[in-house]
Parts: sequence; structure tokens; C-alpha cells
Amino acid sequence: MQLSNSRRLSLEALLTALAVILNLTISFPAPYATFLTYEIWEVPIVLALLILGVRSGVTVAVLNSVVLELVKPGAIPAGPLYNFAAIVAMFVGILAAQRVAKRRGWGVGTLIAASTSLGVLTRTSIMTVVNAIILPLPYPIGFGTFGVTVSQLPALLPLIGLFNFTVALYTIPLAHSMQRAIAARYRLNTLHSSP
Repeated sequence: MQLSNSRRLSLEALLTALAVILNLTISFPAPYATFLTYEIWEVPIVLALLILGVRSGVTVAVLNSVVLELVKPGAIPAGPLYNFAAIVAMFVGILAAQRVAKRRGWGVGTLIAASTSLGVLTRTSIMTVVNAIILPLPYPIGFGTFGVTVSQLPALLPLIGLFNFTVALYTIPLAHSMQRAIAARYRLNTLHSSP
């Protein structure tokens, strides 16, 4: 069954609200770098991509970023933009895996493994480049005003890279599992359901 526009908008609103609520309630600092925080709010955003497609996934990510900018921007105002960039980078890997899976007729397990692997790879590599360029910039874009210099990047980038790697490593399989459960329960023909 294809979703009507009103149902699509309702699901986008629901998933945005869920992402915001999770962002405001569940988090814990990374044990290896306490300035980084593990959270699960990206799962509903990836779920929007898997159930509704690229446009809805990006819409939910943008709406989440706007709300975060207003209520929980982090240490710098550009913080939600970093999050948005990380999510879009992860989307690239997920979508690439889906495209290959459809052409090759992969099963669910292979799709989830490939989607996770490529999502981890694209998020970690793209965000390492983004962080290398932006972190030393002055406030409100980067942390240069707070003492982050180009000479500190070799120590910081591996920690942030590990963080991006591990976030994608649990976010993508969780979203896929939820998508499979929802599709089975409601018999949805999702735009990006696995073969």
C-alpha cells in the first residue's frame, strides 16, 4: 500500500517528535571522550529514510536540526549542523547498499550488514574530513575560539572518528530491525524495503 500525503506527513511528524524526545532524554558520555555523547535519537531519522524514502529522511533530519538549534544546540550554535552532516553522510552508505541489494537480490541479513558497513564507512570518512576542516574555525562555526587548533587535530580526529563509527554501528541495525517489524505488522510496501 502506498502512503497518502497526509499519512506521510503524520509519520514524518511522529518520527521527528520521537527523535527530539529521545535527544532530550537519553544520553551518556563516551567513556573515551566525555565531550562526545552517545544517544539513540538518530534511529527514528534513519527509520524515516527506510520507511518513507530519501525526501522524508532528510525532512525529519532537517526538522530535528531546527528543533535542536532552538532547544539544545550544544557547545556551539553550529552543533546541530554537524549532526545533520553526519546523518546525511550515513544516508549515503545506506542508500548505496540498498541500490546494490536490489540489483543483486540480496537477502535481509546481507542488506543489513552491507547497509551498516557502508553507512559506517561513509559517516566516519566524511565526518573526519568535515571535522578536520571545521573544528579549528572560530566560534560559532568551530571550536577554534575555545582552543582547538590544527595541531590538536591528530589527537582529536581518531576519537571523533571512533565515535561516528560506533554511532552508525548501532543506529543502522536498530533502524533496520524496527523497519522490518513495522513493515510486517502493518504490511507496508516501504519505499526502501529490502528484497
